[in-house]
Amino acid sequence: MEKVQKVRKSSLTFAPEAGTQRLRDAINKNVTEEEMLHTAHLAFEGGWTTVKLYFMMGLPTETDEDVRAIIELAQKVVDLFYHLPNRPKGKGVTVTISVACFVPKPFTPFQFEPQDTPEQFTAKQQLLLDTVSSRKISISYHDSGTSRIEAVLARGDRRLAPVVEEVWKNGGRLEGWEDHFTPVRWYEAMEKQGLSPDFYATRRREYDEIMPWDHLDYFISKEFLVRENRLAHESKTTPNCRQRCAGCGVSAELKGVSCSGNCPCILR
Repeated sequence: MEKVQKVRKSSLTFAPEAGTQRLRDAINKNVTEEEMLHTAHLAFEGGWTTVKLYFMMGLPTETDEDVRAIIELAQKVVDLFYHLPNRPKGKGVTVTISVACFVPKPFTPFQFEPQDTPEQFTAKQQLLLDTVSSRKISISYHDSGTSRIEAVLARGDRRLAPVVEEVWKNGGRLEGWEDHFTPVRWYEAMEKQGLSPDFYATRRREYDEIMPWDHLDYFISKEFLVRENRLAHESKTTPNCRQRCAGCGVSAELKGVSCSGNCPCILR
C-alpha cells in the first residue's frame, strides 16, 4: 500500500467472489470473511476510502441467501470504516460491488455445470438491488446476454464454427464491447445451423459425457475434475497444491517431480 500511494491512490479492488463462506468453500476460494475485513481495515487505515468488491453470480449451488449476503458483506465493510478511530477524517466511504455472471469453462471442475438462464440472472440482479439499504454502496453487474454467448462459445463444439462465420458475415465485430454486441445475430446464426444455445449454456452435463475437448491432453485427469465437482456440491475445500497434493494428474505427467511415492497422481 505504501508503494502504491507514492504513485496514485485510486480505489482498491478485492475479490471475495461469493457472499457466504459456504459458497466460497464450494468454489474453493480459500478466503474467510475475517481475512477480507482485516484487509479492508488496513486499506482504510492506509488512507483509502474507495473499495471495490468483485463477485460472481450464478455460481453452482448458489441460493438467494448467497445473493443477499453479497450486500451484507459490503455493508460490513461500510460499517467497519465508520467504526475505525484512525479512518481518514472528513471523508466518507464508497463500496462498489461489481458482479459478473458465472460462465462454466472447460478444463475446470465446473465444466459440467449449467449456466443460469437469463431470467434467473435478471431475478438475482433485482434481488441484489432490492437488498441494498445504504447510499454508500453502489452496484454494477454484467449483461447476462453477453455471458450467455460466452458460455455457448466456452463449451461449444465444431458445429459452432459456421455460426461464428455467419455472425462475422452479418457484421459482427468487437463483440466483447456492449455497444457492438448484438445477441440476436448469434441466435439467428445458431438457428440457421439447427443449434440451440440451451444445449451449450444451460444444460448440466453428465460426468460420463464425452466433451468436445476431451481429446486434448492438458495433464489434468477428468477423474480429478469429477471429484472436485462433487466436493463443490458438498462445500468442501481442497488445500493448495503446496500444502497437499490433490491428485490432479499433473505431477504424474512430470514424472513425479513434486510427488511423494504414495501421491494420488502416481495412482492415476
